[in-house]
Amino acid sequence: MSEVASAPAVPAPEPSGIGGWLLLPAIALIISPLRMIYEFHQTFLDLLRPSVWISLLSTKSPNYSPVLATVLGWEILANLALFALTIWLGYLFFRKRKLAPAIFILWIVVSAVLQLADLMLTSLLGLDAQQSNSRSVIELVKSGIGAAIWVPYFLRSVRVKNTFVHHAAKPDY
Repeated sequence: MSEVASAPAVPAPEPSGIGGWLLLPAIALIISPLRMIYEFHQTFLDLLRPSVWISLLSTKSPNYSPVLATVLGWEILANLALFALTIWLGYLFFRKRKLAPAIFILWIVVSAVLQLADLMLTSLLGLDAQQSNSRSVIELVKSGIGAAIWVPYFLRSVRVKNTFVHHAAKPDY
């Protein structure tokens, strides 16, 4: 009997690059800043007009509420900070920086924590917060489900480990 020489088995290349399930976070990072701008515009643009702002935040105004002033300030600052984090994460993600998975996990957790804080603060208002709170609860549940899926994926995925390999360039001094 003659033996057939077999070629050594070549291992299949491990997945890398923005593909597979990693496409979903990529799409989310493209859509999120646009959605944030739209929602900020819808929610806060009228409130930021000087006459409305003064009416709501002036202690001499009959419409003044210290809780409302706190909630509005918190909402605006939190939304701006989350927007900045989203833009930075998008940069890291599409440049395939090694830091991107950790910042993605941070982004998911911070989003959920901010939604929880938002829910708690708006519950203090009591005005027309019932409808707002039900939407906030739905968003919080969606964030929790997203975190339950994507945090383990970013921690264990071979594709993630093989994709995000670039270090930030060190400046020449």
